[in-house]
Amino acid sequence: MRWVVVDVETGGLNPRTDPLLSIGAVEILGGQINLGSGCEVRLRQETATSHDNILIHGLTDSQQLTGLPAREALLQFAEFAQVSPRVAFHAAFDRDALDTAFKKELGWHPAHHWLDAAVIAPLLFAQHAAKCRHLDDWLETLCIANFSRHSAVADAAATAQLWLILLDAARHQKLATLKDLESLARSRHWLGT
Repeated sequence: MRWVVVDVETGGLNPRTDPLLSIGAVEILGGQINLGSGCEVRLRQETATSHDNILIHGLTDSQQLTGLPAREALLQFAEFAQVSPRVAFHAAFDRDALDTAFKKELGWHPAHHWLDAAVIAPLLFAQHAAKCRHLDDWLETLCIANFSRHSAVADAAATAQLWLILLDAARHQKLATLKDLESLARSRHWLGT
């Protein structure tokens, strides 16, 4: 199965109103991260985000002002991702940011399956759930390196490593399909966690 692991950087904390700055995505195919196949695009901004925001996402004024036109960047991502299910850490944020940008720039948003590593991880590794709330917590606990935190493609690559560990744990619990993982994620709501 092909998975597309996604991370976005935005100009703030509201994915529906703050500008989408960059998209990073990596492919998992055949149970391996395909580092030769990935997508990293920066969307050109009319004005750069605030200095405080730049300190978080690391995209300089010049990088923001010289990115690709939004339409072109989104089409590049769509071509890379195709119809594969998407995975992200706190997936609702990434999905909302992408859906908003697609709707604004292209008049539509792709309807795809999304799975949230932040939901699946504590269900498969309950022993770490209390101390692992953020991506950094999971990366440290599972000894996953991130070569450039808050770079969209680096965060996507680190999340992809986490996802491979989660897929292995899921297989040990006889959860092998997209449907199985979606059911597991839905069970969190039934359990009230």
